[in-house]
Amino acid sequence: MFEDVKEYSHLIVTPPLQLANMGIEGPLLVYLSEDNLGVYLNKNKADRYEIKVYDCLSGKETTKNVNDLAKILNDTRTDNIVEVSKTPKEAIVVLFDSSSSMMEECYDTASQMKRIDAVKQIFDSFSNRSMSYDFQHVICLVMFNDKVKTVLKFTENLETFKKQVHAIEASGYTRLYDALVRGISELDNIKKRFPACRCRILCLTDGNDFSSMSNPVTIARKLMDSNIVVDAVIVGKADNTVLHGISYVTGGYCFKPENAKVALRLFETETVLSMELRAERTRVPVSSIKTEEDLTKIFATHGYNERPEIKLPAQITEKVARTENVLKKKIRESKSGRFMEKDKRILEELKSLHCDPHPYCSVYPSETDLTFWRIVMKGPPETPYESGTFELYCQFGHDYPVKPPAVRFCTPIYHCNINSVGRICHNIFDRNYSADVTMREILDAIYGLLILPEADDPLDSILAEEFLTSKEIYEQAAKDDTAINAHQSMETIEKQYIGESDVEVPPHLVCPLSGNMFIDPVKAKGGYVYERRAIEEHLKTNNNDPVTGKALSCTDLTQDKNMKKSVVEYRTSQLEETDG
Repeated sequence: MFEDVKEYSHLIVTPPLQLANMGIEGPLLVYLSEDNLGVYLNKNKADRYEIKVYDCLSGKETTKNVNDLAKILNDTRTDNIVEVSKTPKEAIVVLFDSSSSMMEECYDTASQMKRIDAVKQIFDSFSNRSMSYDFQHVICLVMFNDKVKTVLKFTENLETFKKQVHAIEASGYTRLYDALVRGISELDNIKKRFPACRCRILCLTDGNDFSSMSNPVTIARKLMDSNIVVDAVIVGKADNTVLHGISYVTGGYCFKPENAKVALRLFETETVLSMELRAERTRVPVSSIKTEEDLTKIFATHGYNERPEIKLPAQITEKVARTENVLKKKIRESKSGRFMEKDKRILEELKSLHCDPHPYCSVYPSETDLTFWRIVMKGPPETPYESGTFELYCQFGHDYPVKPPAVRFCTPIYHCNINSVGRICHNIFDRNYSADVTMREILDAIYGLLILPEADDPLDSILAEEFLTSKEIYEQAAKDDTAINAHQSMETIEKQYIGESDVEVPPHLVCPLSGNMFIDPVKAKGGYVYERRAIEEHLKTNNNDPVTGKALSCTDLTQDKNMKKSVVEYRTSQLEETDG
């Protein structure tokens, strides 16, 4: 009977956490308590965790939080592994050191923080950021001192997890290596159910081991055979070179943050939170690990890590082309009827940006993959980024436009809303996204962040605090960082992408100052037309019209609508041989 019911999706009871996903539409059945079945109607657009439901018992509509429902229902688990709302991409066993040595001070004396409190703070950062990124993870909590205990089986509900962590108290010896064995056991169970799931152990410890019965060499080889990655965070003063070696040979990382700020920033790093975007590391052959010395000697060569490197899309190395060249080819292909709706939409977005480009952004689609674009963005005037040029990429997923494209910075940037691996925090990618949001609007939103950071909704909380409390220091640091990492000109980067332009543009559509076709033309009081960005840059150091030599200021510039119309018409005509 259950198999028959599964054929009717509206009769299946939906796990509460699944209702936080984008694109979930009601009505759907959901438990409001163990003995009360309600109907999910829709979600709060401002907060995807808040949902509107119809309570059948009371006959009224009410608002519920999906995390609260998951806690009340204990995730509706049917076995030792949580009944997940979606197939997990990564399973993480968190090993929490609760031995008596964790009551000692960590970091430096100025921190005045006990190690166990530091680890709790680290886990809070880990769980909060993981929830905001909405990773498809399940997490298991194992506590270890002179006993090794699984405190919480695998769950998606990190709120339940946080509650358990804050209740932990320190006592007893440290069976660190025995805890690794328990982690292997827990992950072996979940791999039976989800064979494609990445498996990782995250060990939060002061680095000491005392009274473990397990052999670290045997453990390391078992981890390698099982393809389980070990990340370790050491908050004590000891250097556990064995644990460091285990992390290295399993393809993981070993961190030893010097203070609370470094630890907090570490666990706001996306490649620490998830393995999905990590660059591949060269794996050590299992046969090469025979003795404990094989593990300990690695430390002398590699030491502690700062953060995992990000894995860039494969298309990042492919050639890109001018928009008009790709558009001509793809428009011809679209007439064959082989184009998916997603590809038609991407084509329209590219065509729109070709005919009416963003004045501070250039787009270069891949020659072979319409779903991948390179973007070059000039820093906004009168900001710490004005001297810089930034490279980004845009990747349209299979579910675009229902879900937003992935847009990331390739060039490092000092910004509280952009993390160390280029992820951008803006509501246009989350609660304010809908299928009719255009790529021009997305570019405007990103560019707007460079003009005015949103410190109340940061990806880097340390930089956000600096922006709010020491804005001058923040802006000078951003300016210095831009000079180091984004010093190349827009023209230099574009030539690296596509070489010199061989397109002959009608002379009257070319700015006499920049030598490029107009994008945002303005007319000076003497009648000459210039590209806004070029003339404003000129007027920073010269108060005269570059052609007439007469006095000129920015207030004398007015938008030239006729020239703008002519440019759009010309750009549109570039596609006419294949359009229509």
